[in-house]
Amino acid sequence: MGRWRGLVVTLMATWGMISSVNAAQTPCAIIDNQQGWPIIGEKCDIGNGLWGDQSPDPQSSAFWVQCGATNGVPSRQFYQTLRQGLPDLPFQVQVREGRGRCLIGPYQALDVANVVLKRVRMFGPTRQAVLRQTRQPLSQPAVIRLPPLAETKASTMSETKASTLPKTSGKAAQSEAAFNLSHFGLPEPEQGDKQYTEKGMSWVRLPYAKAEPRCQQEGMVLASKQDLTQVAQATDQLPMRLPYWVQGAQGVDANTGTVVTRNQVAALNVLCKKG
Repeated sequence: MGRWRGLVVTLMATWGMISSVNAAQTPCAIIDNQQGWPIIGEKCDIGNGLWGDQSPDPQSSAFWVQCGATNGVPSRQFYQTLRQGLPDLPFQVQVREGRGRCLIGPYQALDVANVVLKRVRMFGPTRQAVLRQTRQPLSQPAVIRLPPLAETKASTMSETKASTLPKTSGKAAQSEAAFNLSHFGLPEPEQGDKQYTEKGMSWVRLPYAKAEPRCQQEGMVLASKQDLTQVAQATDQLPMRLPYWVQGAQGVDANTGTVVTRNQVAALNVLCKKG
């Protein structure tokens, strides 16, 4: 039960998913970009809204969070507002019969979708958000964002260790708490990216030439070797099957912190850090 509770809290921080495989593989691939919004095709099944006290169909395969509806594509200003207030969630828009719907997801588990919905409703511009359900199975598993440090294995060990040590001063405590996983993120996948599955999640991997630009695209920079080591020690949510590109064109094993390759065409994991 404790493990599940921790998972739910972690999800509250930032679960998110964006369909990013080739359009020939899924109708929910991003096909355009308008007013800053990624646009998904009309054939993508976004299901039906769960209005009022309506209960989900037990046969549902996936859930979307609808964050708004407008005539046509929502404004660029609305997109920027959402990116500032909910920066770690993947927003998309579908336009069908002149109606534009702001969407987040899809999520395979109702529990996950409800956690995201609750968070989105706490943000003023999207307080009227609603769930949508579909019977279309997901073609790709969800992409996870890094959880807050307080919900990681490292913080648990730190708390245990702290209970056996004298209390530090307020300034020292602030210094220890300065390292926070909310300062880090993984680049969202785009059409054509190479992906693989680990821990039930789909992760993007990139050659070095794309690593730094993709971090910059999200307002971040490529993490350093030291950053990667700290994050790997702080959370068990980080994929470990492949090395990571870090600053200096080094492919580093996150488990050991050692440089394992400098082959810049290798498609490796990427960790970004807020500048």
